Amino acid sequence: MKKLIALTLIIISILTLASCSIFGGGSTNNNGGNSSNNGTSQGDGDKRVKIRVGYLTGPTGMGMAKLIVDNNGLDGGNEDYEFTKYVDSNAAKTDLAAGKIDVICLPTNEAALYQSKVDADAKLLAVNCLNSLFVISSGPAPATLYDFEGKTIYTCKNGTPRIVLEYIIKKLGINAEVSYTVDGKEMVTPNDVSAQIMASNIPNAVLPEPLVSTIQMATMTSAELRPIYTKTIDLSNEWARINDTPITMGCIISNGKFAKENKYTLDLFLDEYKASIEYIANPDNFDSAADYIYNTGIIPFVPQARAALLSLKDSLVFLDGEQMKESLVAFYQAIGVALPDDSFYY
Repeated sequence: MKKLIALTLIIISILTLASCSIFGGGSTNNNGGNSSNNGTSQGDGDKRVKIRVGYLTGPTGMGMAKLIVDNNGLDGGNEDYEFTKYVDSNAAKTDLAAGKIDVICLPTNEAALYQSKVDADAKLLAVNCLNSLFVISSGPAPATLYDFEGKTIYTCKNGTPRIVLEYIIKKLGINAEVSYTVDGKEMVTPNDVSAQIMASNIPNAVLPEPLVSTIQMATMTSAELRPIYTKTIDLSNEWARINDTPITMGCIISNGKFAKENKYTLDLFLDEYKASIEYIANPDNFDSAADYIYNTGIIPFVPQARAALLSLKDSLVFLDGEQMKESLVAFYQAIGVALPDDSFYY
């Protein structure tokens, strides 16, 4: 019973990280950092100014972890950086528009909508996360989405998981039903789907990391009480059957005014950010990387952070320039996001 209570607490903590804020929406919650300074940082020429960086819990923020820890984290006191953690992308976008932060990690679809509706001068700096979606199943493990022919796949109603899943099965010509309803109740966010899995009400689901690893670990530990759910299909493999470019789910964007006035600072930041991502994504560093991720509050438990790293090892990236633009244009076209003009890409 003590094990079950502990596992339940772990799931509850992880669920707060994996709301559909990573894939579109969620409740406002802004933690850490000093965001009280209004107005965008000023700079000119080759002078470095302090850059105020926002990051989301979950996959889009994972690559930032070493940079944050190496620069005094959320405690501040660093002349080059100030960091703010968000569990909700809406709060992050509000602060970016208000000039309370200068750059923020976001889902790529939300970044495009932000530029078109809020800040026409916003700049997309780099892609930082490819696919983070997986099928998790109990019972016989499906090898590909073709194994769902004539069956039902469950996911949340809102956000990228359903959009990506429906796009793939349509392009592959698979006759499968995508459902976000259980007993007449809608599963709106990944949290809702996870709750149904932990209640053993659905046999499978498409979910993002780190939820997939957390559920898998929890159900394996408490197998006497519920079915074991395991990660069975990486959606990037299914996507690759129909596209030459990858799923591009996470990115980092800049406030337009800051990008215009502080190119020198932005370029230095991007060099240091790239080095952080490359360290975190290197399998040789996964033990220390998991500690970094835990220490920044991106994932609240070290074992879950390491499991997520193992799952996302090929998805934590730094794509910029033409590679960034080419992959994003293809992804936007696939999921039906209106294409930003070329000025959006830094």
